[in-house]
Amino acid sequence: MDIGLREWLIVIGLIVIAGILFDGWRRMRGGKGKLKFKLDRHFANQLDDDDDGGSAEVLGPSRVVEHHEPSLDEHDLPKVSAKDPARGKRRGEPRQGDLALDDPAPNLLGPLDEEDFPDPLAEAPKEKSRARDRRKDKEKDKERPAPAAAPAPVEEVLIINVICRDEGGFKGPALLQNILESGLRFGDMDIFHRHESMAGNGEVLFSMANAVKPGTFDLDNIDQFSTRAVSFFLGLPGPRHPKQAFDVMVAAARKLAHELNGELKDEQRSVMTAQTIEHYRQRIIEFERRALTQKR
Repeated sequence: MDIGLREWLIVIGLIVIAGILFDGWRRMRGGKGKLKFKLDRHFANQLDDDDDGGSAEVLGPSRVVEHHEPSLDEHDLPKVSAKDPARGKRRGEPRQGDLALDDPAPNLLGPLDEEDFPDPLAEAPKEKSRARDRRKDKEKDKERPAPAAAPAPVEEVLIINVICRDEGGFKGPALLQNILESGLRFGDMDIFHRHESMAGNGEVLFSMANAVKPGTFDLDNIDQFSTRAVSFFLGLPGPRHPKQAFDVMVAAARKLAHELNGELKDEQRSVMTAQTIEHYRQRIIEFERRALTQKR
């Protein structure tokens, strides 16, 4: 039988394919043996390590991955000036320093500014000399005619009583030091007044009288003086900004009660609560509303 070119090409193709398959089968057998040999040697090494002390990677305890918090670069933080006056001051009661009542919204609830307070021990002798000078001035004023213009009558009075829990009452020297620190100064009617300025200048915001008759204070005998209670009071109409003045009065009364073992009472001698203070503020708002209505 004659074999043509076509048949020869088919035979040669089959031979080539068979050779390729045989070569691939041989390579696979050779590679599997090497891989098995490498695996056997790897596991043998691990078994040797286990015999020595155990493999930390295969049979060792679980590793604890430390969690690092993200750190901030100091350059990313905002710069804070060391001379910032808003820092480094303790917070407490409403500010009792000089009031900028001409400002639209003074901050009376900020921290206490210690440098605003004068030395109470240095102020006490000055107050005594001022009291004597005022008495002399009063004697001279009696000979003078009364002024023509009289102040506007007080329509409403807000009162905060501070009653001492001790039977001995508030001692004169301690009481004087406390109220001087709050900015009150001895003045007219022989009682203490809180002015716009801590130095005693400007309009009167509120006053403090002795709650025990005759209601006055004797600075000449302050060392022997004592009283069971004092009364802070604010008259309406009075200061230009009565709500801010009332906040300062509440701060002064709280300071006195806290430092000298006193108790806050309202005008009815009932315990003063936060609701009572808020009621006083509402009375101020209502008074201002009525005054504005009358002006119209």
